[in-house]
Amino acid sequence: MTARIYLRISRPDEAQILENLRINAMAHSIALGHPNPRVYDETASGGDEDRPGLGKLLHELRHGDVVIFQSLSRMTRGGIGAALDILRQIERRGAGWHFIDQPVLDWDAGTPKLVRDIILAVFAAIDEDYRLRIGNATRAAYARQKALAEATGATMRWGKHGKRRIKV
Repeated sequence: MTARIYLRISRPDEAQILENLRINAMAHSIALGHPNPRVYDETASGGDEDRPGLGKLLHELRHGDVVIFQSLSRMTRGGIGAALDILRQIERRGAGWHFIDQPVLDWDAGTPKLVRDIILAVFAAIDEDYRLRIGNATRAAYARQKALAEATGATMRWGKHGKRRIKV
């Protein structure tokens, strides 16, 4: 039995978040009796279906393993369908899962499956809505910056960490 930790950040400038997630997940793994877990980390949007780190974890998963996620939103932001798909893949391989921030969703929490699926659906819907709101806010901010650049004759350039800035 192997503990497999999945860590995901959305952008390279979140490296400190990744390190904090790693520390937290390692402590959780040790508390479960797995001092040497396999760690899979990546920088990718939680809404992307094609995530090599998650794909590798699912491919290497074996019967009796446990997958540790910090939270549902770190596993996926693709809504209830994506969340259920990932968990069903884990389940089909005879493995289990733990969510550090949402232990009621743990496969061995004793939560009845129907209740767990309902809670999972609510959390996934909240995460999906959050992702949509962030996307809308980002697009609106970009449109404001673009309008400002056009109005002032400035040029939009990419700054450090991929952030846009106006260069006058």
